[in-house]
Amino acid sequence: MDHTEALRKQAVEKYILGELSPFYRAQFEEHYFDCADCALNLRAGVAFAAASRLYFAESAVPEKVARAPRVGWFNWLKPLVAVPAFAALIAVVAYQNTVSIPRLQRAAGTQSAAASVAPWFSLVNASVHGSSGTHVEIQLGQPFYLFFDITAAPRQADSVFLLQVQDSTGKTLVQSSVSAERAQKSVVLPIPPGFREGDYKLFIFDKVAGTSVPAGELPFTVAFSAQIQQH
Repeated sequence: MDHTEALRKQAVEKYILGELSPFYRAQFEEHYFDCADCALNLRAGVAFAAASRLYFAESAVPEKVARAPRVGWFNWLKPLVAVPAFAALIAVVAYQNTVSIPRLQRAAGTQSAAASVAPWFSLVNASVHGSSGTHVEIQLGQPFYLFFDITAAPRQADSVFLLQVQDSTGKTLVQSSVSAERAQKSVVLPIPPGFREGDYKLFIFDKVAGTSVPAGELPFTVAFSAQIQQH
């Protein structure tokens, strides 16, 4: 897939919304690794989707209900709850991708679309959020994506980074891998439905020549949406 085809197929927005087939998803991931424009648009789209979900969720809560402070995603997204800053983000992202943003906005603004779109959560700053890390708030049985960077330098050029998501008991629930070359850009890890509320960690290992050494760990906490639990 080249950049022209990615634009024609609206690959960035469909990737975020989970609408790409496995074939085109793989093709776009290969293209995204080498395309600075698509990489920028993907980051902007993830940021927009995060801010949209946060904005609409908080707008729907009565003012009398006290809400605990939210953590997670990029720290710089916190001011986006304010309407003027949120509007400014829309303008910036729309400039970057005038086709994808309207669809992302419609998806975030309607309950039916929001229920069908797997949310994205950033672990980029998970290590500075405290012992529990990034707060992941989802619906019961909902899949989601983790978005993070591998900051450790590979031991060798042929190193492979192993990814393991473990629960508080040390049980591995999700396992994947990424090449050292691909790890130079942000990594997206799909998480299947079935996760329970609790503390989890994403462990990263550098594997080469049959040996693995720790290369990082990113904590996160899963909690179910309060609004969903009330039904």
